[in-house]
Amino acid sequence: TTTISNHQNGDSPMQTILPQQQQQDAALAQCIGYVREFSSQAAAYHLHKSEETLLHLQRSIALLSTKVPSHCYAAAPGNLELAKFFVELHALMSALDGDSDTLWACVTLLQHCSRNLEARADIVQKYCFVPLLSYLLQRTTRPERRLRLLLLLQDLTYGIHIGWEEPYLVVLLEHLVDVVHSVEDADGDANTSDVDNSHAQLALSILVNLCYKNFVVLFLFLRSVNISSFSRRIQHYGLLAYKMLIILSEDVHCFEPRELHTFLRTAFAGMEDCLKQWHVPQLRHIVDFLLDAQCHAGLQRAMLSHTHFCDDIERLLNQIEARQHMDDASEDTRKQQQLCMQLIFQLISHILQLSADNEAISLDAITPRLYELLADWLESELCGVAAIELLIALLSLGNRASVAQLIAREPANVVKLIGSTERADTKPGQVTAILRLLLTLLGSGKTEKLVLSKISDSYFDKILAAPLALLPQMLSAHTLAPSEVEKSIFGLLLLISFASIAKKAYWDKCCALLELPQLQYALARAMLSGNEQLVSAALQIAQFEHFPKAAVAKFVASIGSSSSNAQAAPGSSAEQAEQWRNLSAILKSHRTFIDKELAQRVNALIDSIGDTLRRNELHSAPVSQVIELYNHRIDSLNCAAHNMQQRLEQASVQLCNSTQLTNVQNAELQRFQTKNFELLISQERLQTQCKDLKAQAAQLKANLSDLLKRWSETSEQLQANERRLSVKQSEIVELQRDCEELRQNLSAKSDELSKLETLSKDNSTRIEKLKKTVHAFEQDIKDKVRTIEERTNDLSKTQKALEEQREARKKSEDLVSVLETQLQEKKEQIDNLEMEQKETEDLRKTIMSLMESKKPKRKA
Repeated sequence: TTTISNHQNGDSPMQTILPQQQQQDAALAQCIGYVREFSSQAAAYHLHKSEETLLHLQRSIALLSTKVPSHCYAAAPGNLELAKFFVELHALMSALDGDSDTLWACVTLLQHCSRNLEARADIVQKYCFVPLLSYLLQRTTRPERRLRLLLLLQDLTYGIHIGWEEPYLVVLLEHLVDVVHSVEDADGDANTSDVDNSHAQLALSILVNLCYKNFVVLFLFLRSVNISSFSRRIQHYGLLAYKMLIILSEDVHCFEPRELHTFLRTAFAGMEDCLKQWHVPQLRHIVDFLLDAQCHAGLQRAMLSHTHFCDDIERLLNQIEARQHMDDASEDTRKQQQLCMQLIFQLISHILQLSADNEAISLDAITPRLYELLADWLESELCGVAAIELLIALLSLGNRASVAQLIAREPANVVKLIGSTERADTKPGQVTAILRLLLTLLGSGKTEKLVLSKISDSYFDKILAAPLALLPQMLSAHTLAPSEVEKSIFGLLLLISFASIAKKAYWDKCCALLELPQLQYALARAMLSGNEQLVSAALQIAQFEHFPKAAVAKFVASIGSSSSNAQAAPGSSAEQAEQWRNLSAILKSHRTFIDKELAQRVNALIDSIGDTLRRNELHSAPVSQVIELYNHRIDSLNCAAHNMQQRLEQASVQLCNSTQLTNVQNAELQRFQTKNFELLISQERLQTQCKDLKAQAAQLKANLSDLLKRWSETSEQLQANERRLSVKQSEIVELQRDCEELRQNLSAKSDELSKLETLSKDNSTRIEKLKKTVHAFEQDIKDKVRTIEERTNDLSKTQKALEEQREARKKSEDLVSVLETQLQEKKEQIDNLEMEQKETEDLRKTIMSLMESKKPKRKA
């Protein structure tokens, strides 16, 4: 399987990272330039609203849509220009008329920005474009523009979180429901019906996105819609209808098992469509639906009884392979591909967990193919953890023997993972997943030796480096992150598992580490973490013989007493999850507040009474007065509700503006913090340089005093040396006389030596000539010996060849004699055959003559 991920390229990381970084910096600089131009054009338009400024503004928006890649709109921390850009874009869209081409150029720009996942999240959460687009959708009448808005809202509302009943929700929900109901009312040509049908599908998709896990929106939707009529209307919309009815719980629509199985098959088909475009938000929406099946009893039963998971996943794998061959190498594509793979891995892991409750669910037939796919993604930055978790699930819940055999046959993937845990740039979450995988592999006989052979004693020091680097008095939630706690606990559990196998090598190290307060604190944090896997690992460590129970208990008590306030946030998320699981009961308890059908009946009754009153059919005056007062009360309540709605909308606009301003100020604050940090670093560097210069000045002063002291000592030594020099000079005069006498003797000896050297040279010349003569004789002798040897060898070869020729001649003579004998025999045979032929011919002539004589003569 080929992928476009960075880890499969043949080039070295430094050769690929640097050009990519340069390209990204250049694209970001170009983006900032276009953004600044847009800001200036928008300011000019707000000052002078003319056709010319509007055209310049529209051109600037078009450049932003076409020239700037979508990933450049993902604002980095402290990027003030992009934060102001989105705020100015929101303000511009709010000020423009609904029919303006510039406004729809802004919509096109938003669609372009939303292709990047980070920018999409900022558009929804930080800069509040969904309310603006909702009101714009209500005002838009042209079908093609409504389609563009519905597509954009569908994309932006995947996974949206809404915490309170924002005013735009009433308008948006009513409009979307009207779009859904308008399909049945549409009649006329087929093209209009097709357009309305596509609009209705998109509207239903947006309703599903808004209501999914947003209780405020769901209750508002139930209060404003006749659910029974709405449920009947959406029956033919397939996957979207199933999603909506599942969200509305079993009380609204009771599914048959056949329908839920159809939903599962349709959901997998929808995932195939998402993989064709690497559409992360929609794929996450579908996968979350299946992972949350336990909240819907019927869907959970359908998943447990579904027997086609193997075929469904195999089709997903086929689509993944087909899509990868067509991919480019853009940054956004790689990121979206990895996020899609992460979701697919999570779904397959969940299906493997379901197989523990139903033996009919099995992925054994595609296990080798799954492993082959996982091997390409184990080191991925975004989906590596999910891939490792799936591999653990295959080893624990799938065909364990087959997977262990595949790993043992190609251990390179595990070796790479072990190596990545020792690198400082690997994230703690990924290291934790790898440690859990190693624990699983250690429990298999086929892979136990592999893990033991690739990990040494120093490996655990690197894994536990973060807590061990802290001083005991510095232990707190701020100095030791939860991810580091998780990594340390699983590293310690792996070490204890090693000690149970190789006791001599690791037992003492386990005991020593457990006595350290840093690891005791980490164990206490793990027991209070609320993470089931982490608590289970800590309890397994607690079974160790020398586990420090008293020390860990003290840390647990101190952490528990100081973290009661910090646990409020996790409780709220747990409460929300509990609400989602008990959705059916919650809806029953709020039935009186959300029954739109009952409200419609009450309104119809009030209208009937009002009509009766207007026709003067109520002759009782008190009753008419009560009804009049009741109508007045209703009008006053409606007026109050309208005023409250207006105030709520004003507060929502103010909140939106405040949210945008907060994000701009946060970006500015981050920039100031970055500059402040750089100034602090510069200040520390200058202070260090100042200290160094002061130390150098003190050293120079000390060196100067030493030099002065040495100079005084040197002057005294100089005077003493001068006195010694005068004495030495007199000695030198006497030595010069002796030297002159020695020179005269040397000249005489030199003459004698020259004569001897001349004689020696003559002798050496004669010796050299004799050596050359001897060498020439020796060389001549060697040549003659070599020639004799060669002649001897040639003679032996000639004699051998002669013998061979004699033998060949003898054989040839024998062969000739044999052939002559055979030739004589052949001649005799030929003579005999010729005699026989002659006799046969005579016989034939005789027979012919006899036959002629016996023929009857013809009558005359």
